[in-house]
Amino acid sequence: MPFSAMASAPSVSCKGGTCSNLKITKVTISSAVSKTVPAKIGFTGYVSGPVRLVQYTVIDPKTGKVVGSTSAYCSKCTTKGICSCSCIIKQAGTFDVKITAYGSGNCCVSMVKKAAITVGSANAPANDPAKAPSNDPAKFVPGFKSVVSGKKVTFKDTTSGVKPVRWDWNFGDGYRSNAQNPTHTYKKAGTYTVCLTVYANNNNYKLVCNKVVVK
Repeated sequence: MPFSAMASAPSVSCKGGTCSNLKITKVTISSAVSKTVPAKIGFTGYVSGPVRLVQYTVIDPKTGKVVGSTSAYCSKCTTKGICSCSCIIKQAGTFDVKITAYGSGNCCVSMVKKAAITVGSANAPANDPAKAPSNDPAKFVPGFKSVVSGKKVTFKDTTSGVKPVRWDWNFGDGYRSNAQNPTHTYKKAGTYTVCLTVYANNNNYKLVCNKVVVK
C-alpha cells in the first residue's frame, strides 16, 4: 500500500555527495497515463543499499517548478529497499518525475524519468467517450497507429467520427508535434508512452495513449 504524502520536506540534504553503496534499480509509477485531474499517482522505488529515505518530485518540464502539492516523501521503506508513496496531481499536463534516494551521512543518488506522467483536464476524460462532457456534440473516437523502423517511428492518426482541426502529440521523451501524421526519431531505445490529443474544435477534444517499443 502506498504511503500518504507528508506535508513538508524531510530535513536531509545531499551535502555528503553521491552514495557509492546506494543505487536506484527500478521505479514504477501507477496510473501514470490517461487519468484526469485530480489524479492520484502511486510511486514505488526499488533501491539497493542502506536507504534512509526516498523522495519523489513531479516537475513541470516547461517551467521547472514542482506541480502544486505533488511532492511525496516516504520514510518507511521495507528491508528489501522497496519504497512506496502516493500524491495528488491537480494540474493537467505531461510531467517529469525525479526520484532521490538518501543514504547515511546525507549522501544521495537520483534519477529523472522524462514525461513519466500524463494527466488530462477534467473536462476531457481520456479514452472514455461515455464520460465526455455533455456539451460535446462531437461523437468521435481518437486513435493512432505507429510503424517502428529502428529508432524512427512514423505515426498515423486514425481518429474516426469527426474531421479533427488540431493534433497534439506527446512522444513520451520530452518532444511534441502538432502535425497530423508525424515522424519522430528517438535518441535511445526503450518503451515510450505516446499520447495524442485530438481536437474537434476548441472545446471538444479527447486523449488516447499507446506504448511504443523502440529497439
